[in-house]
Amino acid sequence: MLKHFIKRSFTTKVDKHCLPLKPTWSIKSLMEPLGEPISDKEFKHLLKLARLNISKEKEVQLKSEIDQLTQFTEHIKLHDFKDVQPLTHIWKQDVGLLLRDDNKIGQDKVKGRELLLKAAKKSGNFYVVKGSMPNSE
Repeated sequence: MLKHFIKRSFTTKVDKHCLPLKPTWSIKSLMEPLGEPISDKEFKHLLKLARLNISKEKEVQLKSEIDQLTQFTEHIKLHDFKDVQPLTHIWKQDVGLLLRDDNKIGQDKVKGRELLLKAAKKSGNFYVVKGSMPNSE
């Protein structure tokens, strides 16, 4: 704690609890230009890949937003986060992904058309599932 306090007190003005008296950075600083913005050629290529056909106004707005996101991520890439612990878990502690039991997968030798024998409903060589088609139940 003392080491942290000494380091902070030399770089910024802090109170007795080692909290800065004024903001030390702003989210706006993360949006400052860093690196190259997306070129018109790259942007047109992205629109083509995404098969987007949008108006010129929307193109200008989308290109600006892509540039902002790129600038933001470039600032984040400058920092080394390998020793940083996450602030929170993605899931609650008692909830998570259900992991498969790999041992059971190896034991099941049924493959291919033999699986159709276990289907509740089938039509020829296809499984039949309830769906949105008029003739499906």
